[in-house]
Amino acid sequence: KKMRVVALVSGGKDSCYNCVCTVAEGHSIVALANLHPKDKDELDSYMYQTVGHQGIELLAEAMQLPLYRKETQGNSINKKRNYEPTEEDEVEDLYDLLKQIKEELQVEGVAVGAILSDYQRVRVENVCSRLNLISLAYLWRRDQTQLLQEMIDCHIHAIIIKVAALGLMPDRHLGKTIREMQPHLLKMHDKYGLNVCGEGGEYETFTLDCPLFKQKIVVDDVQTVISSVDSVCPVGYLNFTKLRLVPKDKIEEIVVKTSLDFLSDLNESSYSDLSDPDLSESELELIEKETNAKLTRNSISKDDVNFETAISRSNSITKNVQNSVSAMTTATTSSTITDGNKSPIRIFTKAESYEEHAASPPSPIKFECEKEMSVNIPNSARNANGWLWISGVQGVGDNPICATESAMNILNEFINQNNFTLSNICYITLYIKNMKDYGEINKIYSKYLNFLNPPTRVCVECPLPINCHIILEAVAFNPNSVLNEIEHKRHSMHVQGISHWAPANIGTYSQSTKVGELTYISGQIALVPGSMTLVDGGIRQQCKLALRHISRIAKAMNTQGQLRDVVQGICFVTHPNYIYEARRQWERRTTNAIMDYIVVPSLPRDAFVELQVWTHTHNDKFDYEETGCSVGDYTVSIRRRWNYENNCVAIVCYVSTGLATSTTKLTELSEDTVKHHTQLALNLNSAHIHDILDYICRKLLKNYVNKNDDILPQSSSSQQLDSNNSNSNNINDNSSTSTNIQLNQNQHQQPAIHLRIFYQVSALSSVNMLINSIKDFKNSTKTNNNFSFTVIPVCNLHNFSTFISICGLRHE
Repeated sequence: KKMRVVALVSGGKDSCYNCVCTVAEGHSIVALANLHPKDKDELDSYMYQTVGHQGIELLAEAMQLPLYRKETQGNSINKKRNYEPTEEDEVEDLYDLLKQIKEELQVEGVAVGAILSDYQRVRVENVCSRLNLISLAYLWRRDQTQLLQEMIDCHIHAIIIKVAALGLMPDRHLGKTIREMQPHLLKMHDKYGLNVCGEGGEYETFTLDCPLFKQKIVVDDVQTVISSVDSVCPVGYLNFTKLRLVPKDKIEEIVVKTSLDFLSDLNESSYSDLSDPDLSESELELIEKETNAKLTRNSISKDDVNFETAISRSNSITKNVQNSVSAMTTATTSSTITDGNKSPIRIFTKAESYEEHAASPPSPIKFECEKEMSVNIPNSARNANGWLWISGVQGVGDNPICATESAMNILNEFINQNNFTLSNICYITLYIKNMKDYGEINKIYSKYLNFLNPPTRVCVECPLPINCHIILEAVAFNPNSVLNEIEHKRHSMHVQGISHWAPANIGTYSQSTKVGELTYISGQIALVPGSMTLVDGGIRQQCKLALRHISRIAKAMNTQGQLRDVVQGICFVTHPNYIYEARRQWERRTTNAIMDYIVVPSLPRDAFVELQVWTHTHNDKFDYEETGCSVGDYTVSIRRRWNYENNCVAIVCYVSTGLATSTTKLTELSEDTVKHHTQLALNLNSAHIHDILDYICRKLLKNYVNKNDDILPQSSSSQQLDSNNSNSNNINDNSSTSTNIQLNQNQHQQPAIHLRIFYQVSALSSVNMLINSIKDFKNSTKTNNNFSFTVIPVCNLHNFSTFISICGLRHE
C-alpha cells in the first residue's frame, strides 16, 4: 500500500536518505516533523539529534514541505529496553507531535532514519502503534559501509557538524562532507571499530542538498563549540549562524535501490554455506540438473527447475522544480533502469527459453478434510525449570470467531492453572481450517495477546474436521528461581517497522523469542521486506528468501547467530512437488538441522512455503544419529540431535509402509502402489502405536540423568486425562478442561516431552483410535508420562510411504 507519510527529520544524512528511499518505494511525503531543544544548541538526547536544529526550517523550505516542530526537554525518563508510555519522557513529545500531524493531514506512515538503535526503533514503533501508523525504516540493519556509499552515490551532500569519538577531531573534521570523510571513516572503523555511519553517536551530520531538495542550502557562517577538551577524544560541534537557500544549478537523474534490488544476494553463491564459492548459482544449477536429471524430472515442475530469476529494479528519482512533491513521487516509481550491469530483470541459463520460464505451476492438489470429528483433548507437560508445553487445544464452533474464542479461553485457563501468565508464552502454533478466516481468527487472538513483546507464532491451514476451525499449541516459560531467571534470560524481537532487512511484524506476534540458549523464530514466508509482498519466481525464490529471513533474524538475536544454529524445523509447503526444491535449498545452506517436510492446503499470503524453526546457540556441537526399527509391517525411522549436557534433544520420526523411503516422490504412482500403501496404513492399531511411542520416548530420554544424578525412575506419578470425556466430542466442557489441567508436583521433576504428531488424512482407520492410543500409552507407561501431544491432519508427508510424522523435543 502506498501511503501518505510524515518524515521525522533531524537534518542529518540518515533521515534525509530515508526520505529518498521512502519516495523510491512510491510513498508520498506530505510533511516533515522535528523535535528541537528550547534555548539550547543541542541536547544530550537518547532519541533525537538536536545539533544543527537551526537549519531545519531551511531544510523544509528546500523540500517545499510543511514543517511541524515541537520543543522537547530531552528527558529520557524510561530507559528500559522495552518502552511503555511514561509522563514527561521525550517519547511522549513525539507522540503529541505525530498525533497532531495525523489529525491534520491524515498521514498513514512515519519515515524514520534509524539504522541500528533498538532504543530508538522501539520507541518510534511504540508511538506508531498507539496512533495506528506504520513505521518506514528503510535503513534498518543495513550494512553501514554499503549504506554510506549509497548515500554518496545518491548525491546526499551532508557535512559533519559534530564529532565525539576516538579518531575524530573537531579542528580537522568539522565541516567536511561525508564524501571527503569516507576514507577516514573506513580507516577508523578498521582501527577503532567506529560505526561508519556514526550510528553509535560518533559523529552527526547536516544535509545541505539531496535529490528531494528543490533548492540547496549554503552555509555562510558557523560557530565552532568545543564541549569537551579531552586530549584523546575531544567533543565539538558546529552552531549555524548564517544559512541561505540558492537555486540548484543542474537537475541530475539518480538511481535509488528499491525493495527488489535487495534480493540480489539470493542468487549469490556466497549466501550458501555449502556452495562452491567459485561457482555461480547458474553454474551450480546446470551441474545439479545433469547430476539429478532423473530425480528432478518427476519431483518438480519446469517452472521451478529450469529458470533462475534475479528480480531487481531500481527507481530513478528526478528533480523537477516545477512539479509538486506528489507528481515527483509518481515519476519516481515509473522509471525503471534496465541496464543489465546494474539491474538484471531476468537471468536465463543457456539451455532455457521463455516458454520454460512461463510454464504454469504444478496442478493444484486435491485434498480431503478429516471426516471424523477428532477428540484432541487439551493436555500439558511441565518440567522443573519452568518450561510448560500446552497441546491439543481445539476450537470447535459454528464459526471461526466462536471457535477461536473457545480455544483462547482454554489456553488461558491452562496458563492460569499453572500460575503462569499469557506474557510467559514464548511460541504459539496455529493450525486453522481455512486461511480465508485468518483475519477473524487474528482479531480474537490479538485480543488476548495484545501486550509488549508478544509470543512468536506460525500459522498454517490444515484439513481439519467439520466445525473444528482451529487447533493450537503453545510453549511458555516462567523461571522458578532467581538463578533460573538469570540462566534463562528472555529477550524478544518485535520489529514492526517496514525496512529492507526482514518482514515487519505489524501485529501481535514477534519475529523471535530467545530464552537462555534457545531461540524460537516465527514462521517465515517469502515476503519482500520493503514492500511486504510475496516475491516472484516460484518455489525456488520463495525458499531462498524465507531462508534469508531466518538467517538475518538469528543473527539479530545473537551476534554470532546463523542458519546453522537451527536444531529442528518444519518446512510447510502447498504442493508435493515443492518438497524436493525446499529440501535442496535448505541442504545447500546447512545440514546441521533435522527438518520435516509437510504438505498443507494453504499458507498465509498464498505462499508456497513457510519455515518454522528453533535454534540453539551451540548447535554446532550437537551430536547426530539416524536409527530405526520395525513395528509390525511398518518402518520407524528416527533422526536425533542432542547436546553434550543432554538437556536438549530433538527428533523427527517417520512411520512408513516401507515403500520408496529414499525418495520424496509423491505423484505419478501406480494404482497398485497406492492400493498397497493404503491397505497397509489402515491396519495400524493401538499396539503398533504403543510400540512406536515407546521407541520415541526412549530416544528422547536416552542417557537422561536428573539433577540428583539418578537415572530416570522406571515409574512415576502420571498426569491423568479425564477418561470420562475421552470419547466426547464436546472438548470445550469446562469441567473436563479443569480435570485435565490438574498437575502432580512430582511429575514436574520429570523431564517434559513435547510431541507434534502429523498424519496423512484418510491414511488411518480412525484418528480417534490414534488419539486414544496415545492417551492410553501416556497413562500406562512405566518410564515417563510427562509429555504433551497434538495430533494434526495434513495432506501429505515427506514421501509417499510415510503416513505419520512425529516431531519431538525435550529441553530443560
